[in-house]
Order: sequence, then C-alpha cells, then structure tokens
Amino acid sequence: MLKLTRLDHRTVAINPDHIAWVESTPDTTLCLLGDRKVIVRETLDEVVERFVAARTRVGCTALGIQQPPLSNGRRSTSSSGRPSGYPSAPPPRIVGDDELGFGARRLGSRDDDGGE
Repeated sequence: MLKLTRLDHRTVAINPDHIAWVESTPDTTLCLLGDRKVIVRETLDEVVERFVAARTRVGCTALGIQQPPLSNGRRSTSSSGRPSGYPSAPPPRIVGDDELGFGARRLGSRDDDGGE
C-alpha cells in the first residue's frame, strides 16, 4: 500500500495495483482503475518512488514480476535443455501401431465403422 496525503492533510492508503496513471497538473492526481481520482500533496516523483518501493517489497519490478538473476548473461539449463526450475520430462517418442493396445486401430482401416 502507498501511504499518501490528501490536500486536506488526511492520510490515505492506496493499493498500487489500482493506479492507472499519475499526473502533475499542478497538483498530483492519481487516476485509479474505475476512473476514481485522488489528489495528493506528494510530488509526482515521490509517488513514483513509493510505487517502485512498494512493488519491490512484494518481489516485483515497476512493470511486472521480477525475473530471477541471470548468471554469465545466460539462463542455467537442466539436462533436458529447459531453463532450470521447469520440471523435467522425458522427450516425446513416436508410438508404433503394435504399442497402441486397448483394441485401438487406425482410422480408415477396413474394419472401421466408417463404411467400406
């Protein structure tokens, strides 16, 4: 939450995720989602600093979720070639007709119920 001060010196706490944009004309005006506007005493730069600090506290960047740090400029990969953190899975393989089992048959074969 951002603790800001209204023009009448009352303190207000704003959810930073609800801020659509901020402008300084000359008072600092926050436009919240749903087109509600709040005018505060803090400068535009102070609001931006508090916004960035609030997002950092919850593990995000100013624009989104923080990425894990990269080592040597590259992502580390597992033996499967996927970036680490992904579950490993065996590579896909082609299954032959004899391995289908359960009475499966190829579509279009003579014993198919589709005619012929």
